Amino acid sequence: MIKRRSAKIYLWIHAGVLLLLCLFPLYRAVSSHITQFVSGCLLHDHFFLYCPLCGGTRALEAMLHLDFFTAWQDNALVVVLAVFVIAADIVALVRLFRGHERLLPLPAWSWIVLVVLMVAYAVLRNYLMIAHGYDPVGDLGAFWSGIAS
Repeated sequence: MIKRRSAKIYLWIHAGVLLLLCLFPLYRAVSSHITQFVSGCLLHDHFFLYCPLCGGTRALEAMLHLDFFTAWQDNALVVVLAVFVIAADIVALVRLFRGHERLLPLPAWSWIVLVVLMVAYAVLRNYLMIAHGYDPVGDLGAFWSGIAS
């Protein structure tokens, strides 16, 4: 038996996600004009480093166009997180139809793992850019190659 409260929460969350996806082109148009002056990321603008989510908007746009290779180059973490979110959504849907009250029981340690994963990804991508010149996003590699020269 489907729990009414759980079904309402599930539907409201998906309505919100659908609204955000519909507004994404507007956000992309506005952000393309703003980023001519500033990117909005302190690590990027002041320290010339990538944060874990730098390139995430481009990766999301590439995924929406089903260009997963470009999405992976722009931000692999966003692609991995998208896969986990889709898997979690499927688990939540199954639990909804089985009548569970809690649709997605996440243990407390999962948030710690997420933070550690994000920090490790940021360190790795910046190390590869600074030490080896590998910058698939292409925003900051020229700065670091100029420093090394």
